[in-house]
Amino acid sequence: MVSPLTYFEMKKLLFFFCVCIFASMQLEAKIRRVGFFGIPISGTDYVSFIAAYNAAVANDTILMFPNTTLNGTLTKKLIIIGPGNWLDPTSTPKGNANMQAFPGIATATSVIFNAGSEGSIVTGFYGGTFYVNTNDIKIIRNRELAVYICATGVANSVENLQVLQNYKVGFQNYYGNASSCTNINVSNNLITYFTTGTGNTYNGLISNNVWAWDNTQNTNSLNGGSTTMSGNGHIELGAGAYLLQNNIFVAYSNASAASNYNYFYFANGGNSVFNYNLALQAGNGPAQTWGAGTGNTITPIANAANIFNAFPLIGTTSADARYQLKAGSPALTAGSGGTPIGMYTGNYPYKLSTIPSIPTIYQLSSPQGNNPPGNTMQINVSTRGNN
Repeated sequence: MVSPLTYFEMKKLLFFFCVCIFASMQLEAKIRRVGFFGIPISGTDYVSFIAAYNAAVANDTILMFPNTTLNGTLTKKLIIIGPGNWLDPTSTPKGNANMQAFPGIATATSVIFNAGSEGSIVTGFYGGTFYVNTNDIKIIRNRELAVYICATGVANSVENLQVLQNYKVGFQNYYGNASSCTNINVSNNLITYFTTGTGNTYNGLISNNVWAWDNTQNTNSLNGGSTTMSGNGHIELGAGAYLLQNNIFVAYSNASAASNYNYFYFANGGNSVFNYNLALQAGNGPAQTWGAGTGNTITPIANAANIFNAFPLIGTTSADARYQLKAGSPALTAGSGGTPIGMYTGNYPYKLSTIPSIPTIYQLSSPQGNNPPGNTMQINVSTRGNN
């Protein structure tokens, strides 16, 4: 006689099924798992990232389950996937419901991309410092991370770095190392800081990002606090030749236009082009002066609460959904031809909970409860692709 499955066992079985769906899509690479909570399979399951990394070969995928840690130096082309973030709708600030049936995070600490890791992708992690010393790296859909480019401290060259759809990402390089960092794409992020030092060569695209800081709420945990918003500081472009377009800059410290401080002003941006960006009016601090370009807008301070879905007050909205554009937002028509701008628009719209672009089970239920009698169980499963 077969023993009935508990609801928890059902969840483990179905999660394994979903991983198998993803594996079947990766015909030329092996899937390796870290922290899988089922019965381990030799050659597939590992107790740590380092163990999985040592076993992996170029083009493999490493799936990191909740309560695991990504840390190390990469010299192989790998796809490394965590579960995403803001998955608990009961947290403060709130996460998003129905994103993963298995809420939990995988953390990152120090990740170094060295020669040999070209083409690697890291997605779905919380925290960490990413040091990029080689070409064609993608850092996508992570939360609260720092990205250092040309990070060896000596002259270096990096091309085709993509930093996309991250929640609270800081972006900088080491000053004074005469590096070349070209064809950078920093798009659809909530950015905490952006600073690239003078004396280096930079070019690329900085588009559809949000910088948002509310200095009136930075100690209010119920409102999210400063830890859930952008940082406050000038944007150092380091004389790079960037195209900045469709970005939103909201520095809010006072409801009075004359007293509102502009935290987000540009330094050394004379070689960059600014098109169709929007900033909140500020009369205190350095002026918001766009460089060469067209279609840039300063919106009145009265619009501070009309730009995003839940800003400056978060209300009942989740930590990242608060930056969706509000009905009637001036950002809805601030782009070329009256199109929307910001992190939820453009070619790489931000995805709630930084959910990785792989199939996930987001709801599981059984009308028979958690421990039904007999040998059969009815299971209702909801899945999606998250592309």
